[in-house]
Order: sequence, then structure tokens, then C-alpha cells
Amino acid sequence: MNILHTSDWHLGQNFMFRERKKEHGHFLDWLLATIETRAIDLLIVSGDIFDTATPPNYALSMYYRFLSRASATCCRKIVITGGNHDSVACLNAPREILETMDIHVVGGITGDPEEEIITVRDGSGQTSAIVCAVPFLRDRDIRRSLPGESYEEKNKALAQGIKAHYEEIAAKALEGWDRSRPVPIIATGHLFAAGGEVKEGEHIRDIHVGSLDKFNVAQIPVAFDYVALGHLHRAQTAGGLDHVRYSGSPIPLSFSEAGSKKQVLSITFAQGNETMEIQSLEVPEFQRLRAVKGDLDSVLETLGTLKSEAGDPGADFPTTWVEISVDSETWQPDTEERINLSVEGSTLEIFAIKRLKKLAILCGEEMDSTTELAHFTPEEVFERRLAAEGEMAPDVKEELTLAFREITAMIDQENQELP
Repeated sequence: MNILHTSDWHLGQNFMFRERKKEHGHFLDWLLATIETRAIDLLIVSGDIFDTATPPNYALSMYYRFLSRASATCCRKIVITGGNHDSVACLNAPREILETMDIHVVGGITGDPEEEIITVRDGSGQTSAIVCAVPFLRDRDIRRSLPGESYEEKNKALAQGIKAHYEEIAAKALEGWDRSRPVPIIATGHLFAAGGEVKEGEHIRDIHVGSLDKFNVAQIPVAFDYVALGHLHRAQTAGGLDHVRYSGSPIPLSFSEAGSKKQVLSITFAQGNETMEIQSLEVPEFQRLRAVKGDLDSVLETLGTLKSEAGDPGADFPTTWVEISVDSETWQPDTEERINLSVEGSTLEIFAIKRLKKLAILCGEEMDSTTELAHFTPEEVFERRLAAEGEMAPDVKEELTLAFREITAMIDQENQELP
């Protein structure tokens, strides 16, 4: 049984006013070729297929074209689950048609766990795997809000709701299971696991209303042989468990991921579920992104090196997109001019030039950051606003923070549900 796990495509992303259409197209072509060359039986996409709840028409066309082509390959089953960026209605709209092509979409939970359990069969019609296709679990889906709850009580109820949902799905999957003929049981998920490493652009406040805490994946039932997670853009294991993995995004989604290796995961089960091999398959770098940080002299030196490594002007992706952060202590009036002159005539394209400086927090702590508001998350701006108030009772600060998180998360969810 050969499985391919990928997630966080973010089709339709507008990256600093630039479409990523060409990169995504190359990735999907590469993915189709990989399915064929590795004789993949099952493809799993663990959420965030789109970057927004209202994806542009070209992103929808790209998605459906890929599914049509993939259904004509050796792949017997495709399982797609919704992420926090996806619209449940948008993903689910064509699912009855897609099921005729052995493509199963679970945009969100419905209250019927049977709809999240998908059986994969081999050429002889025998069960070769069971997939518990768990999508992004929204707060309102898994817990009941009670008046007067504290922040800790809400977090605890949320974690219990996630745990209970996985337990219910695992129990349903094991009903009537022929233990004399073991098959792998695979679960999906779109969440932030404890210990996960995040990057700029991974907005943890999007995970659940009022919760920035992480879910302990050790609470996921041991019945699952492999857990295919989405949401974090960096490929990694979760909770120290080798069989619980994030595939990461297939292309870098921010400059904090510039130069990082991207991948999909190949999982091979032999003798039913007796042996499992997990292999990382590196995704080619279709568009070079580089982040350069330091004093002006080191920035100019690094740009010189990048120029010598620049791509072929006749290639599909001839340019290298560069974000520059210059230490404010070396900032000079002609800094931007010198940087722009240094890349003239090259295939380096400067996306942004930031000035770094020390921001003094009222408590006396200093941190490196940028002077532009756009470079902070809403939560960071709110925290600085609280700090500016001076002395504040801990319970008042907690209540204000909780209220802020609930408001921003509700706005996010409303935006995702817009038609």
C-alpha cells in the first residue's frame, strides 16, 4: 500500500501582490508525475487546499483540473479534508460528482462520523486501508460554550472535544474490522500540535476561538497507524511521535520559509500494517525566495553572492525574489539606492527593504523587529497596546486577551463562510 501525504497548498495565494499560479501549476504537475512513478494507491491532502474561503476562478480551475488528471492515474483513492483557510461549502459543493471518480472530500464535520470514514480497496475489491478523514475541527463543532468560562476551562473543553472526536472516529473505524486481515488505519487532522515549530504567516490564532494553546497529539488513539497532519508549513513530526507528521507546504508561503526544503511524504505499508516506511520526497524549488538580513555591508555582500548564483534568464522562473532587512545602526540615507543599484541588470528582484531597530517594551525588554505595522500579527499589536497601559491586574489582562482572541477568531470564521 503506497500513500502520498501532502497539505497546505494555499492555491490562489496573493504573495505581496504576486500570484503564485505558475509555481502551483508546476508543483501539481510534479505531484502527478510522482504519483505515477511511485505507483501511489492513495493520495491524502490534509487541508488548506486554498488560501482563502473565496478562491479566485483560476485556483478553482487548477484544483479541478488536477483532480481530473489524478483520477486517470494509478491512484485508487484521493482523500481531501478541509483546513482553517478553506470554505466547507466550497470544498463540499462538488463532492457527489467527485465520489464517482473515487475522490472523497470532507470539508467539515457533519455530526455523522460515518461520513469521515473512507475505505480504500485494492484491485480485487479487498480492503487495503481505512482512512479516518478528520478535517479542521472548528470550536463550535466540538464543544458547547458556557457563560462565565475561564480561558483555561475553554482550552480544556476544546482539547477534550478534539480528543473525543478522534476516539469516536477510531471506534467507528474498528467496528466490524477483520483483525485476521490487518490493514493500516490512517487519520488526518488540521491543527497545531504541541511542540510544533511555526513560521511567519502561520497564524495560530486561526486555530480555535479563544485558544492559542496546542493540542497534545499523544491523546490521539493508538489505533491509527499513521496520522497525516496539515496546518504548519514546516515539515516535522508532532509530539515526538514518528507516525504523526506534518508534510508542510509544498512551496514557501512567506520569506521566513525562504530557502527551506519542501516535501511531500511517501508512506509504504507492507504485509497489511505490519511494517511502515516513511520517506520524504523533496519538492523542486520552482521560485527562489531569499531573505537577507544584517548590516548594510553584509547585505551588499550577500546580494553579490546571490547574483552569481542567479537563475538562467531563459528559465521558467528566472528571477529570485529577495526580502532585505537592514540593521538600523548601519542605516544611511542612500541605503535603498545602494541596494537597488547593486542588483541592477541581474535577475534578483527586491520585494521589500526593511529597517530593523530595537523596540523598547515598557517592561524594559528589547527585541528586534521592524518599524512597519504590517510586519506584526494582530495579537502582537494588541499585546503592545496592553503593555502601554502600564500596571494591570492579571485577571483583567487575561479577560481582555481572551475577548480579543474570540473576536479575531470569529471574524476569521465569518470570512471563511462568506459565499
